[in-house]
Amino acid sequence: MSEMRELVINKDDYLKFLADRLRLKGTCQREIENVSFPFLFASGSEMLRTYILGESEFTSTLPDRYRLPDRGFIWFLFSQSVKEIQVMPERMTIKYELKDEYRKPFKQFYL
Repeated sequence: MSEMRELVINKDDYLKFLADRLRLKGTCQREIENVSFPFLFASGSEMLRTYILGESEFTSTLPDRYRLPDRGFIWFLFSQSVKEIQVMPERMTIKYELKDEYRKPFKQFYL
């Protein structure tokens, strides 16, 4: 497979995703506008990881033997394909390479 891809995420698109997903309105909507990508990335934001996996369509490229309903497992596989990440306050770029094989974690964690 070994195909290089690039995912560009803009803050406006991510904020729209959050507002729709969390059904935010009014002051709650304004609160999330103050959060930057460096903070979200460094803090391990579950919503940011969900958005990245959804936008990258990484999950749809996985062979059946890797598919488990656990996003943590899929994030573990995705992280193996990442070649470069650029995180700025208003934009994030992730370059990743699809693989034929991924290293599985210890069985006690996911199986």
